[in-house]
Amino acid sequence: MSRKLDDLNPAFRPKAVELVARCIEAGIPVMIVDTIRTPEEHAANLVSGTSKTKHSKHLDGLAIDIAPYETWQAHGPDKLNWDAGKPGAVKEPWGTMGRIGEGLGLRWGGRWRDPFDPGHFEL
Repeated sequence: MSRKLDDLNPAFRPKAVELVARCIEAGIPVMIVDTIRTPEEHAANLVSGTSKTKHSKHLDGLAIDIAPYETWQAHGPDKLNWDAGKPGAVKEPWGTMGRIGEGLGLRWGGRWRDPFDPGHFEL
């Protein structure tokens, strides 16, 4: 698993950089949790239930997972402990992050029901 913006697909990288920058400008420091994954890492995520899609956009460098730094600092990468609300009732600052990402034309995992993934953004 990588957290490097440079590992993202060149078609997606500018949007990911702008997403992070706009979150920071909105007063939401974020941690980059995941950019690109290997097939082996993705297979492990499927087994653990962290991912439910056979071909994640993370495999192609077309997705990024971010979290408010405060949340990351408190819970690390354990998404099960992130209190982001639920579909239809997303808590702040997650909702602001989602609006920023959607404003950039990205798909936001906070709109999904299963899996609900408010830190996920993809092209």
